[in-house]
Amino acid sequence: MSIDNISLPFVAVLHAYQPPTQEVSILDRIVKLCYLPIAQVLQNNPDFKITMNMNASLTEMLEDDYLIVIEKYAELARNNQIEFLDSGAYHPILPLISQREARKQIKMNRKINSRIFGSVWKPRGLWPPELAVSETLTTLVESLGYEYMIVPEVSISSNSPFPTPLLTRLLVHPSAPNLFLINRNREVSNNISFRRYATIQNALEHFNRLKALQPNGILVLATDLETFGEHHHKYEKFLVQILQSTEPRAVSEILELPKQPIVEFRSSSWSTSEEDLYRDIPFPLWAYPGNSIHELLNFHSDLLSETLELLLSKKDETDYEVKMALKAVAKAQHSCQTWWASTKDHFSKELIRKGFNAQQSALDLTLMAIGSESDHPIPKGVSDRIGKRLERYLSRIR
Repeated sequence: MSIDNISLPFVAVLHAYQPPTQEVSILDRIVKLCYLPIAQVLQNNPDFKITMNMNASLTEMLEDDYLIVIEKYAELARNNQIEFLDSGAYHPILPLISQREARKQIKMNRKINSRIFGSVWKPRGLWPPELAVSETLTTLVESLGYEYMIVPEVSISSNSPFPTPLLTRLLVHPSAPNLFLINRNREVSNNISFRRYATIQNALEHFNRLKALQPNGILVLATDLETFGEHHHKYEKFLVQILQSTEPRAVSEILELPKQPIVEFRSSSWSTSEEDLYRDIPFPLWAYPGNSIHELLNFHSDLLSETLELLLSKKDETDYEVKMALKAVAKAQHSCQTWWASTKDHFSKELIRKGFNAQQSALDLTLMAIGSESDHPIPKGVSDRIGKRLERYLSRIR
C-alpha cells in the first residue's frame, strides 16, 4: 500500500539543548549537522511549522560564536514557522530542585532568551527538561502565566481512557485548572527518535492506522531537535518527508480543543515506564534508588540548594555577588551529570566529574557571597567528603 499524504494534523515539538559544560568542538559539529540544516529545511518549506524549546544554556553559547543560528531561528519565528517554548534555563530536573530554584530557572530562561531573541521570544507554553514533571510543577507553571505544558504520556496514563493514540482533548488537572497538559505520543516519538521506522512509508502507514482509530485526532511528536542530523546523520530528510505528508501545526493552533479534566497526574519523565512508577521510581535516569553515584550527586545538589537558601536569607538578590552565585548554582544544577551515571551504555566518569566540579565551584561562590556570617567549614567539609566518596566509587568502575 502506497501512502503519499495523510490528512492528519501533526504537531512537532522539538527540544534543543546543550549543557553549559559542552565542548566547543562538539557544539560546532551539532551546529553544522543539525541546527543550521533544520533552519534551512524550514526556510525552504514556508508551510512547515514546529514548536520549539531552546534552553538558555544553548542560546548563550550560540550568541557568543554562532549568532547566525539565532538570527535564522528568530526570522523563522517572525514568519510564524516557529513557536517558542520556555523551560528551565540550564536544564535541571525541575521536580528534583527546590520550588524557589525551579521558579528562578524558568524566569531566568525567559529573561535570557528575551534578550537574545528579542520580541519574537513570546512563549505561551513550557517544556520541562526531560519532560520531568510533578503535580507541584503544574501549579508553579500555571502561576507563571503559561497556558500549556508538554508532558510525558505516562504522567496521565492512569486516567482512563487516556492516553489516547491521538490528541482529541486538552487535559487539565485540579492542581492547575488553567494549564493545558499536552501529552506526546510516546510510541511514535520513540520510533522516530530511535529510527525504528525502516522507511517513510512505514511511518505513514502507522500514522494512518492511528487516524483510523481517531479520525479527528492530532498526532503530537516530542523529541530532541538534535535527533535530526546529530543523533542520526542527515535524518532531517525524514522530518521533511513527515511534514510534507501531514498537516503541520503549532501547539497554539490546537488550543481550541475541548477541555477534559483528569483525576491523577503522576510524577514522571519521558524516560519513565509504568514499571518504574509501580516501583515508585519517577525519575529513573536521574534519581535511581540504590545507584550510589546518583545518591551522592543528588545529596550534593541538595547541599548546594540549602547553601543558596542561606545566602538568599541574608542578602538581597540585587547584590552582585548574589547574582553571580545564583547563576553559578543554576548552571551547576543541569541534569547531565546524573544522566551520565544512569546506565552502563552511556556511563562517563569524565562528565560526572565535570558536573560535580561545577557544583563545587558554585558552592564556593555561594559561600564567598555569604561572607564571614556563615560557618564555612561545615558545607565545604561535607562537599569535600562527598567528592572523596564519589572518587572511590568511580575508581571501582572500569
